[in-house]
Amino acid sequence: MYFSVFLGPGVRGPAEDRRAIDLGIQQALEADEAGFSAVYLGEQHFNNYEPYSNPFMMAAYLAPNLRRAYLGTSVVPLVLHHPLFMVEQCNLLDQLTQGRAIIGMSGGRPRQGRTWHKHDLSSEQRSRLFEQKLDVMLSAWAHRAGDPPLHFATDDEQGVMDGRIMPYSYRDPHPLYAIGTNTPAKIAEAGRLGRKVHLGPFDSGHAGGVAQLYRTSMEEAGHSPDVVEDNLRWLIHTKIIYVGETDSEAWDVAERLLQGPMVMVPWLKRDPALEGMPLRDVYRMDPGEFAPAMGMPESLPAYLRRMFVIGSPETVAGELAAYEKAGLSHLHARFIFGDLDVPDVFQRSFRLFTQEVMPRLGVDVIPGPSAAQVRPEFRNSR
Repeated sequence: MYFSVFLGPGVRGPAEDRRAIDLGIQQALEADEAGFSAVYLGEQHFNNYEPYSNPFMMAAYLAPNLRRAYLGTSVVPLVLHHPLFMVEQCNLLDQLTQGRAIIGMSGGRPRQGRTWHKHDLSSEQRSRLFEQKLDVMLSAWAHRAGDPPLHFATDDEQGVMDGRIMPYSYRDPHPLYAIGTNTPAKIAEAGRLGRKVHLGPFDSGHAGGVAQLYRTSMEEAGHSPDVVEDNLRWLIHTKIIYVGETDSEAWDVAERLLQGPMVMVPWLKRDPALEGMPLRDVYRMDPGEFAPAMGMPESLPAYLRRMFVIGSPETVAGELAAYEKAGLSHLHARFIFGDLDVPDVFQRSFRLFTQEVMPRLGVDVIPGPSAAQVRPEFRNSR
């Protein structure tokens, strides 16, 4: 299997910002040593989730401190950004990591972007704007010094790039990028276009169908076996993980953490019958229908089943093996969640995962770019 760590802590307020950032840095360094393929950073604004806020600045700090792991974003809401400035940031990170960067981008969630006057965009408008901005980025990546000026227009901005993008990306023709989505139609479209995909959380029952849809879409579009396999190994799926010495101990700690900030989300359907029931019991209940996308109403059992893997090393390894068998062999794992008052619990869980879960599953590492994948200008600098 391939493993990536997602640095997505939540805090209760500004007093915990530094603690969350330091925990993330420490975990990124340990993940690199343990054989994780990538360290992922998210983008959030004006709330208590991912308090480093800017994934590119955080990644730039981490870049010289990681030896093997890629640095990725999961995900940047592209609709909030100017596409040419995004290309500059992506290229700089690609240079700092010598091609070990992967940029996950999405159209953003509903109700996201009020500060940028995008609060009321419909899903169709967000999809259109995302595709427009991605098209501009692809045109800018293809542009070379000396080419005619690049004219561009989206529903947000228009203009002319009379000059060149700087820096150039390290990879040729551009950094790795992926589309962040859980929507079947968008997954199939990305497959047809040969684009990488980053998934959010899925329950194991639906995971196989998602992976097969993506694979079939690529194969039917005629993409080579090498492209198909490379894209599948970057098909991350997201889970919050807590590992304890035993199942009972893991749930004892997790239930306490799950009372913390930014975990039990506001879109859950309220069920008075579940009030006060141990979450370990709720987790085992029939989840009913899963919501078609994150942020849409679903039951507490469905949310827990979709989001979490909790238990002893043997239990966690067994649950993750089911996803690998279903075709999702790249785990995007978040280990820091809930109450940060006792940060040692996250480190104990993480070290149990690296020392006892990963060996049970086998660890593959995604290599950096080959010489042929590097822009000719930079091949002698390797």
